[in-house]
Amino acid sequence: MEKRIKMMLPQLNEMQKRLFLANEALSYGRGGIAEVTRITGFSRNTIKRGTNELKSGVLYDGRARKSGGGPKHVEEKYPGIEDEIRKLLDGSTYGNSERVLSYTTESLGKIEAELKTKDIQVSYETINKLLVSMGYSKQANKKMLQVGEVHPDRNARFDPINTTAAQYIEAGDPVISVDTKKKENIGSFKNSGQEYRHKKDPRKVWDHDFPDEELGTISP
Repeated sequence: MEKRIKMMLPQLNEMQKRLFLANEALSYGRGGIAEVTRITGFSRNTIKRGTNELKSGVLYDGRARKSGGGPKHVEEKYPGIEDEIRKLLDGSTYGNSERVLSYTTESLGKIEAELKTKDIQVSYETINKLLVSMGYSKQANKKMLQVGEVHPDRNARFDPINTTAAQYIEAGDPVISVDTKKKENIGSFKNSGQEYRHKKDPRKVWDHDFPDEELGTISP
């Protein structure tokens, strides 16, 4: 069944997929919906909907969605949604309004919950797309609070970076930020990542985290 499903799905539109997977689940018998969900990643509700349509004798008329179906463009449904998001991010956003790069410390879940209190029903996936279109990017914490005097050459360093980034974005080219200041100890140190290896054969590393005097450190 798994081989058959993976072969057929790319050939089908939305409604056909739903009905096909529902038929596979019914043919499988007890536990069929769970098995099809495991194989495809489709939600149980989608497959249940398909089984109900099959049992009720739904007729496929060539359209992927029923007439009038499909989500409306979010900006059309909620014209002021970008302004509402900016209000929520005010005070938690880093960057200058004239800069092309900025980011927020608010999570998508928090933004989604706040928008719902304003009767704006959008998912966090939609919010993520809106943030990207508004010039935000997902970033980790960054040391930004100035201790002492600002270096006199700071703007001379960062202004050209911003100008170059703006030119690349305008041309439709990607902009990648790489932090090369963090130093890493060289050697067989333990880190929090994981890798595939044979069972019961972990990579052996040193039992301490002290820097090796001979190998030193490096700025990757």
